[in-house]
Amino acid sequence: MKVTFVGAELIDNDHVGNEWYTVAYVNGKAIREGATVTLKLKPTASIQLKAYAEEQDKVPDQAAKTASVTVSSLTAKGTTKSLTVTVVENRGRYSGHKANWKFTFKMSKS
Repeated sequence: MKVTFVGAELIDNDHVGNEWYTVAYVNGKAIREGATVTLKLKPTASIQLKAYAEEQDKVPDQAAKTASVTVSSLTAKGTTKSLTVTVVENRGRYSGHKANWKFTFKMSKS
């Protein structure tokens, strides 16, 4: 199995912030944008994906999303999985406003 973290994209930002930290994980290990990890898994196993976004200020706003993909569900051509992470502003006049990040992973049988 090969899993590539295609990238993280800020889809929309309604006054949450401008300085961000994002990270993606495959089976608990951090992976950078554009990188590929190779996993040896049985068809009954699952790939655990996690996406994390944090707006960086004095009181950081943060959110994460996880997904589990079974190896047997992947196609020979490859499967793309996207996770949307919604970060909510927690303080100030824009409290409650949201920013959405889209994390994209591509998985294929090697």
